[in-house]
Amino acid sequence: MPRAILQNGEIRALEPLPDDWQEGDCLRVEKADDGDATADQIDRDFALLAQVCAESDAAEERLLWAALEQARAQSKAQVRRQMGLEG
Repeated sequence: MPRAILQNGEIRALEPLPDDWQEGDCLRVEKADDGDATADQIDRDFALLAQVCAESDAAEERLLWAALEQARAQSKAQVRRQMGLEG
C-alpha cells in the first residue's frame, strides 16, 4: 500500500500509485503506525531471536548456509554473464 502524508488538509502520495488505480476510485485511508519500536519491544525481539537461534538444528544450519552459498554463486554468475565477462 502506498504511503502518503496529510499536508495542508490534502492527502499527498509519497510514492507512485499502483497502475490499476483510476481517477475517482474509492480508497480507504488510515493513520499509519510508523512502527517506531520502544526499547522494550527491541529487547523482546532480540530475546526471541536469541531463543530461535539457540534452538536451531546444526544440520539445518548447514543446509541453510549451503543454499545461501549456492544462491550467491548463481547471482555472481548471472551478473558476470550480463556484463559479458563469461560465456
